[in-house]
Amino acid sequence: MADFASLTRRGFLAHSAVGTAAMSAGSWPTLAHPSSADLVLLNGDIITQDPQRPRASALAVGDGLILATGSDSNIRALAGGDTLIIDAGGRTVIPGLNDSHQHPTRAGRFYAAELRWDGVRSLERGLNMIREAAAVTPAGQWVRIVGGWSPFQFAERRMLTPAELTAAAPDTPVFVLYLYSRGFLNRAAVRARGLTPETKAPAGTRYEFTPDGGAILHAEPNPDLLYQAIGALPVLSEDEQALSTRHYYRELNRFGLTSVIDVGGGGHRFPEDYAGSDALASSGDLSVRVSKSLFPQDKGGELAEFQRWTSRWQAGVNRAEHLLHGYEVEGAGEFLVWSAGDYENFLSDRPDIRERPNWDSELLDVTRHLLRNRWPLRIHVTYDQSANLILDVFDRAHALEIADGRDGFGGIRWAIDHGETLQRPTLQRIKTLGGGIAMQARMAYAGEYFLERYGEEATRNAPPMRDVIDASIPLGLGSDGTRVASYNPWPAIAWAVTGRSVGGTELHGPDQRLTREEALFHYTVGSAWFSQEEIVKGRLRPGQYADFALLNAPYLEVADDDLPAIEADLTVVAGKPVYGTGDFAALVEPLPITAPEWVPIRLFGGFAS
Repeated sequence: MADFASLTRRGFLAHSAVGTAAMSAGSWPTLAHPSSADLVLLNGDIITQDPQRPRASALAVGDGLILATGSDSNIRALAGGDTLIIDAGGRTVIPGLNDSHQHPTRAGRFYAAELRWDGVRSLERGLNMIREAAAVTPAGQWVRIVGGWSPFQFAERRMLTPAELTAAAPDTPVFVLYLYSRGFLNRAAVRARGLTPETKAPAGTRYEFTPDGGAILHAEPNPDLLYQAIGALPVLSEDEQALSTRHYYRELNRFGLTSVIDVGGGGHRFPEDYAGSDALASSGDLSVRVSKSLFPQDKGGELAEFQRWTSRWQAGVNRAEHLLHGYEVEGAGEFLVWSAGDYENFLSDRPDIRERPNWDSELLDVTRHLLRNRWPLRIHVTYDQSANLILDVFDRAHALEIADGRDGFGGIRWAIDHGETLQRPTLQRIKTLGGGIAMQARMAYAGEYFLERYGEEATRNAPPMRDVIDASIPLGLGSDGTRVASYNPWPAIAWAVTGRSVGGTELHGPDQRLTREEALFHYTVGSAWFSQEEIVKGRLRPGQYADFALLNAPYLEVADDDLPAIEADLTVVAGKPVYGTGDFAALVEPLPITAPEWVPIRLFGGFAS
């Protein structure tokens, strides 16, 4: 088998394309010895997403790639004395899920120190969790819940109050973030921050001080006040962040995730804040393939940041030797310039980016620089009005580059992130310029507020996933975890299929929903387009990555209400088990326990299933 690790991305893709085409033509893989299969899986209900063999009961893996799929008898013959043989026990097996829009390196830094309300079914339970965490949180540290929940998931179906936080933790500072819309501080947190009614909030934000001594932070719609609140929280040590990151990636594996596209995030600087993931990539302990888009942090100085990055880093170079395409800088985004930020706060009015000085010239300069350096790019867009303003700048950048004898957007992978209110004419503009769209389940966490503000008709079509598919535009699905939504892919997949929020409200209209097969495709192959891996990732097909998950429920058959509860019993990346529970737990080494001793992850774990 070829030494793929020594190939550039372009060479690897070309080699894989030839190999995959040969398999499609009907040839069976030729192995020098039966023992060439490192792993054989039998007795499964495998959804391969390979048009040549859509379903199979068995597969074989060698050198991190799929060698063959087929019947148990055919695949068993490929096993040798050293082959790991796994009995799937009739479980559904899917290609590893690939989140096309998440913030994993940032999430990993903070995961151990955060108390997660993801999946918690009542506010009463959430407040009790704060009470339990506060009892062991040392002086100088905070209890923090940083996104991933909706008030509509609670039995009480309402927001919390600062007074409730103070009652749960009278002496320990507590901060709770709801999306990038509101933040909540208890009395101890207000005192720790030294906030008073005279404290000035950034433009487009405000403090609301409450009678109990706490405060509500409002983004209207600028989230800078919320970024400040997060930035003021104590951080773990570098070693603790690396261990936290390792646990976070294991948590992603728990749900069958094997790849994520990292879109940076506010307050998350490259390269210094990526140390935890960098360490795992270097040590060979990275259990998720990560493609990184770089998000500038210096408002007004974004061009200088991108100039520095493009001079030092080449896009598409793998920096994890143990994984093909395991850890690499992919390009730029999801913000390119802060002045073009199209904030998605459905508790506030839609922003008009035209009100910001020089937004278009700043975006034009950055876009042209990225095009000249042939860096893929993506940009955060919620509203159709903003999308058309941004596309005007992109069209101009393309025309200017063509006039200078360059290729402009030709041959560049670029994408819109989010796009809840994109209209069909706008989709055609995106298609004409060769873009893709990454859509998430943000409406599953904030859709009730969108409905109240924009009405039923707009809500039925937000986001227009079916229109994107019908327009033949590449579509990737994802979560936008961890601050806007949960990192768990299954509520996002359930949203795409059922149109129901995490609180059970039917929001998305049937005309825009996806079938289960479509949702799986766009959470695997569809997402791979955004990292230029769609011919090597997302199908269980000879020559493609051996990334897959054995599920705890039959995905195509379970009731709609049970879709969000699906997890993996076993997750495999590059042919090696990275997560296992029950019968498969012994296949995976347990992780070192998180540190320091007080961190909430020790008390509660991650997603509450």
